[in-house]
Amino acid sequence: MIKVTLNIILLFLASSLIPLGSFILPAYKIKKMPKLNSKNRLFTNLISGGVIYFIDDKLFFVYVVFFLLLEGLYYLFERTSIEIFDRIFISTTITTAMGYLLMRTFIGTPDDLMTILDGIYKEYLILDQTMITTMMGYIKQHLLVIVFTYSLVINYFTYFIVKGKTYREWNISYLWVLVYIITFLIDKTLKIDNFYVKNLYSITTLIYIIYGIKVLYSVFREKIGWRVYGKSLAIVTACFFPIGIFILGVMNSFGIIKINKRRK
Repeated sequence: MIKVTLNIILLFLASSLIPLGSFILPAYKIKKMPKLNSKNRLFTNLISGGVIYFIDDKLFFVYVVFFLLLEGLYYLFERTSIEIFDRIFISTTITTAMGYLLMRTFIGTPDDLMTILDGIYKEYLILDQTMITTMMGYIKQHLLVIVFTYSLVINYFTYFIVKGKTYREWNISYLWVLVYIITFLIDKTLKIDNFYVKNLYSITTLIYIIYGIKVLYSVFREKIGWRVYGKSLAIVTACFFPIGIFILGVMNSFGIIKINKRRK
């Protein structure tokens, strides 16, 4: 129990320094915690949470929102028949919403966040003011997408580490298309300039691109024996043809495209 507790604290502190490696902590907990009895699991969570709160109370809320919440949702979804990609995107949506509320609570409005970031960039980075202004404008406009992407990295790779052997069987519900269509109509057709609508439109586009990469990988696996090459080729293809990959993901979610999954 002591070893697991120390590892949780160290992995969380490491994730604060290297955000892209944040998925290691929830994956570690999901693999290790079930090996402890219920009493030790409770004490492990209380002690690790208490130490993190003692180090920094704001970090504690980050730990709760992006890690404990994710872990709890994982166990909740394990009791359901919800598709894996749906689990990932639902968890990501919930943690994104909570993360945004956390930001509004401790920092303030997006404008307040931009003021803080502007000061940091000016003090620690040697950048042209025009570049800083452009960066600030992009972050402010796509703030929810950025938080969603960070949370998606944690959720996606957590599931991939834990359930990666069944990756080709991961599916998604077609219902996400409804969110895409509604936000598309509001943003592109009705031309209503709304921060939340624009971000939701970008998020649902990203969802189907991510799923489309998996679909394309499944196609490549029928022809390519080397798994890593198949995944790399699918990602590179998505970078060059994101719209095509998006359409592929949407079509597969409706069952229009059937993929043979004999090769593991």
